[in-house]
Amino acid sequence: MASFSAAITRIFDAFFALFAWANPWLGLAAISFVSGAIALVMFRYTSSQRRIRAVKAHITADLLEIVLYRDEPSVIIRAEGRAFLDSARYLASALIPLACMILPVGLMLVQTDLRYGHRALAVGERAIVAVNFAPGAEPGDAIKISAPRGIVVETPAMRMPAAGEVDWRIRAAAPGSYELRFAAGTASFTKQVIVGARRGRIAALRVGGLGEQLLHPGEPPLPPGGPVASVRVSYPGASLRLFGWRLHWVWPWLVLSLAFGYGLRGPLRVEL
Repeated sequence: MASFSAAITRIFDAFFALFAWANPWLGLAAISFVSGAIALVMFRYTSSQRRIRAVKAHITADLLEIVLYRDEPSVIIRAEGRAFLDSARYLASALIPLACMILPVGLMLVQTDLRYGHRALAVGERAIVAVNFAPGAEPGDAIKISAPRGIVVETPAMRMPAAGEVDWRIRAAAPGSYELRFAAGTASFTKQVIVGARRGRIAALRVGGLGEQLLHPGEPPLPPGGPVASVRVSYPGASLRLFGWRLHWVWPWLVLSLAFGYGLRGPLRVEL
């Protein structure tokens, strides 16, 4: 699972590197185009296009009947009932394609959030580093943190045994990519911290579970069998600017993906 997640991440690294020179909107538009196209192709090959066309034709006929016989209540009621049943059949025909889209679209969402969900720390900015322990492991006094030049650890460890967590406050002193080092008993691990105006992956969370690695693929998984479940850096959230507004990336992605998908349905010969 870790190798699969790492391979997917490298593919998206190469994809987004093509747009590193440009405004973030260009990269988001590109991944939205890919998302819309992939979803459309999957819909075509996992759905019964003939059945969808037939059901849509029935719905159109039902609506025309309602309009043409608007002075006949009994006809309208029967047409509305048929329209309701045909609409239910249309939705049922889309369930399998939608289920098939969950994994690829979910992977694209995770990878896009890895690059658009957070921004790097600015010089002088502070953040919280939180180490969460696995169930049953005690966040004792043995855990230590060490930081390279460029990162200042401003507080001693704040231990929260009930939550299984230990926190520190750090301050970014110079731009760069750094590694915080931790030692918890015999276990040791690191967490990357990014400072400065840098584009690319910003991994707020490093996890240990292989399943969780699909949701948080920014860094390799923590050593298996250790006492630590995750390490988190409280990066600020990122946003996109649009006419003076600040938008979370997921809303433009959703609108653009739908727009590209709708526009491609003709060239790709997909019945929606």
